[in-house]
Amino acid sequence: MYVLIKAGLASKWELESCYSLDEALKLYALYVRDLDIQRMQVEEMKR
Repeated sequence: MYVLIKAGLASKWELESCYSLDEALKLYALYVRDLDIQRMQVEEMKR
């Protein structure tokens, strides 16, 4: 969950107080998916 804090998507307080584990994991999954999409777009631009 530190990845979410480092990315500025959530604070430690938010993760402890506002999000359930399921919600935090969904947020993390969305963040990772966005990174993958960005990586694919960069690869396409290089071609």
